[in-house]
Amino acid sequence: MFILRFLILFFNVAVVTFLIYRMFEVIKQPLPKKKKVPIIGTGIFMLIAPFAFVFRIIPLSPVYFLTYPVAVSLFLYLIREEKANS
Repeated sequence: MFILRFLILFFNVAVVTFLIYRMFEVIKQPLPKKKKVPIIGTGIFMLIAPFAFVFRIIPLSPVYFLTYPVAVSLFLYLIREEKANS
């Protein structure tokens, strides 16, 4: 269980770092405010989720392991598509 918790913590640190990096890129892009606000709001929510897991607000469950990586990848894909369309 200790190794699993360590791996999850490592994954969350990597995801949080990458999300912060991508959000700074979105802030620097010349997008209309109408498009930036939902992206930044969703990104902040995605950043809060790992902290809720670490502080045990969200319990450790298979749902977290299945939905969070999919949500992060979808979020990053939508940012990429928004950048390509601009």
